[in-house]
Amino acid sequence: MTVSPSVTEQEHAAACAAAQAAGRVLAGSTAEVLASAGRDIKAQADLDAESAMMEVLRPLGLPILSEEMGADEGFALDRDGWIIDPLDGTMNFVRGIPIACTCVALWRGGRPVLGAIHEVALHRTWSGGVGRPAEVDGRRCRCGVAETPAEAVLATGFPRGMDFSEASLAAYARRMSSYKKIRMIGSAGLSLAWAAGGLVDLYLEDDIFIWDVAAGLAIVEAAGGAGLFTPPDSTWRTRVVAGASRLARSEWSASGRPTP
Repeated sequence: MTVSPSVTEQEHAAACAAAQAAGRVLAGSTAEVLASAGRDIKAQADLDAESAMMEVLRPLGLPILSEEMGADEGFALDRDGWIIDPLDGTMNFVRGIPIACTCVALWRGGRPVLGAIHEVALHRTWSGGVGRPAEVDGRRCRCGVAETPAEAVLATGFPRGMDFSEASLAAYARRMSSYKKIRMIGSAGLSLAWAAGGLVDLYLEDDIFIWDVAAGLAIVEAAGGAGLFTPPDSTWRTRVVAGASRLARSEWSASGRPTP
């Protein structure tokens, strides 16, 4: 694996500033819904938060991939760039459930090397990356130490494109049944931030968009955990297992995939 260079202080400051700027916008936003189709929902707050992030990140000159606008013409997974999710947990946000966040990741060398996640309801910011510790509001944090599913709290979710056939759901239930407790909070970003802080032990999800998880993967790695993922496909979807290192690697190996 290529070792990515440490992130700079400017990059870290920019990521945190962008996540926090979006958080301030969301704190004063209404829950106006612009579109709702299938399992997806878009709110005006998504767009307003994206604009706030862009104001911070555009001057740095790197291309951006965003959930709302898509990819800049110059964005590619083999180049440096920002990956952002202006509002992760939109359904929670519009329903008044206080579990939502903003996510900013720096992508370099084929993986996220820096992440900043701002937790909207609690006004706290998680961050971490290559050469930097994982922190929440400046306090160091570490992943949990659970080594087996029987002692672990798992965070997961049903992605928008999940196969809900009986066979698929039965296989999913068998997979989940080995864990001590399961939490589905409706925000991949916060699930990963909480894994970095040891609030949960592991996060896993199949067929999830890279902007939902890039920032959190970097923070988990900085917190001493393992952030494993498949290369995003042409629609930016990936498979993720991240959290307590030994547990994450065991879960990944059980899926039959080689460790990335």
